[in-house]
Amino acid sequence: MEDSFDKDITIINKYIDKETRKPKYKVSYVKGFWSSNDGISINGTQLTKNDGLSARILMNDSRNKTYQKPEEFEKEQETWTLQTDDYLVKGIVKDFTTTTKLVEDHKDVIKIKDIATKDYGSEDMWHFAITGA
Repeated sequence: MEDSFDKDITIINKYIDKETRKPKYKVSYVKGFWSSNDGISINGTQLTKNDGLSARILMNDSRNKTYQKPEEFEKEQETWTLQTDDYLVKGIVKDFTTTTKLVEDHKDVIKIKDIATKDYGSEDMWHFAITGA
């Protein structure tokens, strides 16, 4: 299963610094699956433009650091998490400064809107399905 989850994905997690009480960002890297749904679909008589990006990250992928639940990440930023309004970028981002510059400089960026936990079936297929704009 890991063979199809071979794309480098950068995760940009926002958190509040305990000392300064200001927003900060943690940058992490995982392997996952990236897709783009460009096009138009016809649903009955309604035309819908579909240009959303999505990503899938295996829960038990030995190449990735262990996932932290958002409430754990809020306390201590040890690895990575998935939260709405965080960012995923296709590829490795080494020069992160601001989210505005991130969106300007990179074509494939997801601002996370929805995270679905797909933890059914065989454990080696369990994954997070992330969508956004």
